[in-house]
Amino acid sequence: MEEFGRIDVLVNAAGTDAPGTVEELAVEGWDRTLAVNLRAPFLLSKAAFPHMREAGGGTIVNVSSVAGKKGWANASAYCASKFGLTGFSQALADEGKEHNIRAIVLYPGAMDTNWGAFSPEERQQSESNEAPATQVLRPERVASFISWFVASPPEFVLTEGIVLPIEEGLP
Repeated sequence: MEEFGRIDVLVNAAGTDAPGTVEELAVEGWDRTLAVNLRAPFLLSKAAFPHMREAGGGTIVNVSSVAGKKGWANASAYCASKFGLTGFSQALADEGKEHNIRAIVLYPGAMDTNWGAFSPEERQQSESNEAPATQVLRPERVASFISWFVASPPEFVLTEGIVLPIEEGLP
């Protein structure tokens, strides 16, 4: 706001995980995952929304995960936070429509990122579940897709998108 005088787009893309079974998962891991993946987008959206309303509109993109569509074992905190982000995005879209504020939730598949918040034990467990390099999305390509999404005509109602990698060699 200080530099540009307005907020047109907010992209909530941070994420973390605390892998493990429900029995193994520490409450602190659960809380950290929900704080980063769900509470932070709420707080940032809450801060940006009034500025977008005053400016006559804007777009909020919440980067979820395919884990926001389907849960899996050893990822209860992550899946719960991403499912929560879906519901939050839908509610935000409904609240924003009368103010020309779009809320979009994006569900990328496996991303080629470094999850630096893991403990060594969590990282080892996570790495054993990672997809092969030919089946991951490059962050810059997902960012390009987000740019396309945001630049879509304002009269379009885009509320969600699923972005999955294509293995090398396929058209």
